[in-house]
Amino acid sequence: MKKEKVFKFLSIAVMLSIFWFSHQDAKESARQSTYVKKQVNKVIGKGVKFNIRKNAHFFIYMVLGMSLLLSREKAGKREILEIVGFVILYAISDEFHQSFIPGREASFKDVCIDTLGGISGILVVKTTAYTRNIYFCKESVAK
Repeated sequence: MKKEKVFKFLSIAVMLSIFWFSHQDAKESARQSTYVKKQVNKVIGKGVKFNIRKNAHFFIYMVLGMSLLLSREKAGKREILEIVGFVILYAISDEFHQSFIPGREASFKDVCIDTLGGISGILVVKTTAYTRNIYFCKESVAK
């Protein structure tokens, strides 16, 4: 039961982070993206092409999907569908929020990327739990 509370708190923290990033105007958002891209290039090399913003969308929603799933006592089909529905609604509300920020706009493509990130997070947790059960014969954290 304590684990679920920790992951509920993490889910709220991730949602607040998403809101904070979405609330930044276009100039600040671009500045942060440029900084992160420079740091990533230092680590993996300058020849690698990637879109830092789209990756950020995917991975923050991946963490959200994981934390939402782990915040549940039970994680059956119904709970997973509820979480996916919540991720979709939160992604839509995030894009709607962005539409009011100077220089930013709502994007259906971002909603899709966010949703895929959330679903990927759920799959990571479920796959890890399944694999753990096979190899270690232990009770799963994501039944």
